Parts: sequence; structure tokens; C-alpha cells
Amino acid sequence: MASISSDRVRRSRSLGDTLVVGLTGSIGMGKSTVSKWLQEMQVPLDDADATVHRLYAPGGEAVLPLKEAFGDEILSQEGGVDRGALSKLVVGEANAERLKHLEAIVHPLVEASRDHFISKARRQGEEKHCDVVMVVSAPAEQQRTRVLARNDMTPEKFTAILSKQVPDADKRRKADHIVDTGLTMEETKAQVMAFVKECREKVAAERDRDQRLQWLFLAAALAAGAAVAFGLQRMK
Repeated sequence: MASISSDRVRRSRSLGDTLVVGLTGSIGMGKSTVSKWLQEMQVPLDDADATVHRLYAPGGEAVLPLKEAFGDEILSQEGGVDRGALSKLVVGEANAERLKHLEAIVHPLVEASRDHFISKARRQGEEKHCDVVMVVSAPAEQQRTRVLARNDMTPEKFTAILSKQVPDADKRRKADHIVDTGLTMEETKAQVMAFVKECREKVAAERDRDQRLQWLFLAAALAAGAAVAFGLQRMK
């Protein structure tokens, strides 16, 4: 995993700004596990998958518009969205238009939730945009084994999902940092912990430097003021 450097930051940050990391990865690569570890490390986290689960739960904001779009058959007995039933309607090339309709309904709700999280985080010292992209990745066969072990998954469904996602190779190529989740849990977690430590140390060092610069500017301003006062005194 490469270290953080100024030329790898994706937006113009001020010294001391919190690094905002975009965590991504294809299905079965370990995003949920890494997200859990980040929370354990007290890292503020906005989880898009968790947001969708909340939107689909009974009383969630997505339930009514999805019911209107796809009918009662996508509802669970509890009154939420049955993800399995909905998946059958939107997965596969024949259902491409339905998938677009689903995304048009759900994506704005997810984005609104994310914006609310960012707004709240900014008030706590976080920043608005993604600075660094971290990708979780594992060998393709290991990914396939993990996904097919899920209760509601079939080889056909897995293939259909992959066809809609950005290929892992492309994500790796565009990433600033890659976490190899094909290793043991201990080795993978060590990578994440090292990355978080590096982020925190970078920001702390920047803030320390910024504070020193502020004191330097203040001292310079005071010195300039004293020089002016001394000059005026001599003119009297």
C-alpha cells in the first residue's frame, strides 16, 4: 500500500484538513468488514449499503416509491422492501430499464443521506469531498467463493451483478490505496490500521505546522507593528 503524498490527494486541501477517504470495491471484496474495522477505530463512516438497508426497511423512504414503481410483490411481510423479490425484477440484461428506474429512485435518497452525513461531519471538523480513494480487492476466485456462499446468491446472479460493476482491475488502477483482502483477517486488518494511522499522523503534522505558521505570522505582524511604533516615536 503506497503512502499518502500530496500529489495523490484528489482535491486542493488546506493544511490540517481532515482526509476524506472513499472506500470502494466490488461485491465480495470485503467492504463491510473493512467498514466495521474503521468504525472500531473511531473513524466517521457513511455506509451506502447500510443506508439502502435503512431505506428498504419498514417505514423507510424508499418503500412507497418502490411499491408504486414495481407493485406489492416487492414488499416483505413486515412492510419493507424484499430485496430478493426486487432483485428478481431488476437483475439481468432483459431488466436493464427496470434497473435504471430503480436507480433513479434510490440513488437520490442515498445521496441525500450522504450529504446529511457530510454536513454533520463538517460541523465536527470533517471535509466535504473525497481526497483519497481506497479500494479493497482480492483474487477473483476468492471473491467468487465468498459471494456464492451467500444464501440468496446464484452463479447467474453473481455474473449479472459483476457485469454492472466497474471491473476490479479498473478500480485498482485508479485507486490511491489498495487493501489486499485476500490475505488473512489479521494481515488485512493490519493494512487498514496502518493506513488510518498514517492518515491521522499526516493531518496532525499538518495542523502542527499550520499552528507554527500562524504563530510565525503573528510574531511577524507584532514585529512590524513595533517597528512602525518605534519609527513614529523617533519622528516625534
